Amino acid sequence: MSHKNEAEVVLEVYQSVIQSQTKQKRLKSSTFWRLFKIKSRQKPTIDKIAHLIIEQGLNIKVKSGATFGEEDTSDWIILTQKILPEPEKPFKESSPVVFPDDSWFEMIINRVFETEREVETYFLLPLLENLGYHYDDICIGYSLEMFRGVQKTKAEADFVLFNGEGREKIDILLIVEAKNSNKGINLDHIGQARSYARELLPSNYIISNGEQIIVYQFNGSLIPDEKVMDFHRKELKENWSDFYPYVNKAATFQRKKWMIDRISEQFKS
Repeated sequence: MSHKNEAEVVLEVYQSVIQSQTKQKRLKSSTFWRLFKIKSRQKPTIDKIAHLIIEQGLNIKVKSGATFGEEDTSDWIILTQKILPEPEKPFKESSPVVFPDDSWFEMIINRVFETEREVETYFLLPLLENLGYHYDDICIGYSLEMFRGVQKTKAEADFVLFNGEGREKIDILLIVEAKNSNKGINLDHIGQARSYARELLPSNYIISNGEQIIVYQFNGSLIPDEKVMDFHRKELKENWSDFYPYVNKAATFQRKKWMIDRISEQFKS
């Protein structure tokens, strides 16, 4: 039997918590650490497991009040499901919608895309330009580091949209993931974009294969993201008055500013 990694153990613990009536699980310290095959508690290991548990959506408490990882083997570790707030109401910019001319819609709707690169070049880039993003805002093939379970890996987001030339995380407004038009968008594709969003903290993210266009509002790691639009490219013109207020540059900038202000207030409280 293969040895389970820490992330798999945490997932099993999480499932046992949420399936209980009290949404809580109490484990003797000795039992808890035995689940992870840990005999000697080293701080990096303790911190890694605590991070995985919190990211999974659980609170950690030691009954005696001792610091997690430093408790006696006979002490109790109490794991409780976090009470998550409701998703934020989708943000839409209230300023007037800017419509491209009819010839642009006709061209973009009728074009055939044969590869993912063509989706990026002939559909997504013109789309972003008509949403108010400029050359300095657009980063194509943005490299980032992220965790898959407990392993740190390198990844590349197709498009990351910034507020101008700055390339700090605070300037990130939107993530766009492109897929081949010959393939439908599946849950793995959405999960990939969501994982990038959790690392980069945009206002919204879009997944498109040049045919289907899906828009999510990013709500943070602990609140479910909100799917605000899902439509076909041929419906782009008729959906523009709803699509534009969610993801144009002014809208994503305003929501990112609101997100930063809210985080600042949380740190003050």
